Amino acid sequence: MLYFIVHSDTLSVFKKSSESDSVNLELKVKFHHNLISIDNNSKLLSSVMAQALDELGEKIDLENQQAAIAIDDSILSHSLSMIPKKDQSDSVTIVKEELQNKWKDLFRNYFSISESRKSSKNIFHSVGMNHYLREKIKLNFNNFGIDIKYLVPISSIVLSSIKGTQYAVTKSSRIYSIFNYSKKGFSFSQVSFTGKNKGFKRILGLADSIKPKEKDLKNPNLRYIIFNDMKVVEFFAKTIKDSYPLLNFIKPFGIQIVENEYNKKVRVALDKSDHSALFQYLQSFIAGLLTLGLIVLTLVSISDFDFLYNESLVNVEKVVSKKPNIPTNQLERYRSSSYVAINEFSEISNSNIIGKIQSINILDNRINIDTNSNDGIGGGYTIKLSTYPSIDESLKIDNFLSLISNIDSNIQFQRTDGLFFNIASDNVVIRCEGIDLSMQILDNIKQYNNLILRKIQYTKTDSSVHLYITALRS
Repeated sequence: MLYFIVHSDTLSVFKKSSESDSVNLELKVKFHHNLISIDNNSKLLSSVMAQALDELGEKIDLENQQAAIAIDDSILSHSLSMIPKKDQSDSVTIVKEELQNKWKDLFRNYFSISESRKSSKNIFHSVGMNHYLREKIKLNFNNFGIDIKYLVPISSIVLSSIKGTQYAVTKSSRIYSIFNYSKKGFSFSQVSFTGKNKGFKRILGLADSIKPKEKDLKNPNLRYIIFNDMKVVEFFAKTIKDSYPLLNFIKPFGIQIVENEYNKKVRVALDKSDHSALFQYLQSFIAGLLTLGLIVLTLVSISDFDFLYNESLVNVEKVVSKKPNIPTNQLERYRSSSYVAINEFSEISNSNIIGKIQSINILDNRINIDTNSNDGIGGGYTIKLSTYPSIDESLKIDNFLSLISNIDSNIQFQRTDGLFFNIASDNVVIRCEGIDLSMQILDNIKQYNNLILRKIQYTKTDSSVHLYITALRS
């Protein structure tokens, strides 16, 4: 595991020694632009991140590594929501509405994750990250062969092992950041004793402001716990080892940690060794059906869909599972239906009847065509499954999404986690403007054995094509 820290102006990488259990700084590089100043510039963000990783890659082997990334809170946005006990059954909706009210038209620019700790009762703390920054970190790290497991605010790490009466302190340049999680919820303030930013600044918090003196933050004491980058990484490694719940931008949007009397943290352990073969098969089959139902129902009104902020919510801290028993025949059936559905859609779209068709719906290998007339063209039929070319190559989900963006940067998509016959998977819904654009994506899907087309929805009125795809992770 490689450990990274992203500040607004630097990227550092650390390694943990397996022998001594110590953490060592491997390399630190400076970004060519401050991230805060370019957080809405997608192309420049991608370039800056790629350049920094290039510099790291010259001296460190990055390929086929897993990564835990800590990100400076100065790059992020924090919010608090007060939810009465009687309304906490609908806390997900309430938090989202409050974030929408806060950001208004800018809401879509941020990917937010939330928590409520036992100590804070009915107070929910949310952390927002610019979605361009989040996606460019994910895509560029993946392009360098790095699998990101954690993308965590530094505040979440440093508050993981301290008391509610203590304050975690970090320093970047001349500015001290001070964090606390008490009965009054999360608090965040900054102070500088020199320079143009001299003074105390309260960023967020319901508790009374504590204005420390410079000596309090320079000398070790029991109230203010000072964290340099090395200590942040040491705490990071420990929290991962101990499975302590952390806010993680790699996980889906929404409330990730809930610790109160109304919502308990869930810890699930799956061990299928004691189940019968029949039960395993039924379980896998049902999981497949539920996955299909999820992606079919998620976008009933796709034109109004909030692509960035409706990822499925996960309230599960950790899932431990043995290698699943995969019903290969069923999986092959879906691969076959994916192949024939793409070919059938291509034939229809290239035929002389496409101008008369108002809508096409393809679900697995079932076709429904609507022309709004009795012309003999409309109706439903089933495509006969057939053999398909043997393909060994697979494509990681982040590379697939990058491929889509390269085809057309304006393509919209929604991604959710799921299971497909007990295989961890990603469900992706893509909205294309026009059939030609959709065919470019479909032609790519046929090239990889882990990409399975589940549904195609074509609507003539807005020339849109929606593709529902399951991407297997293994």
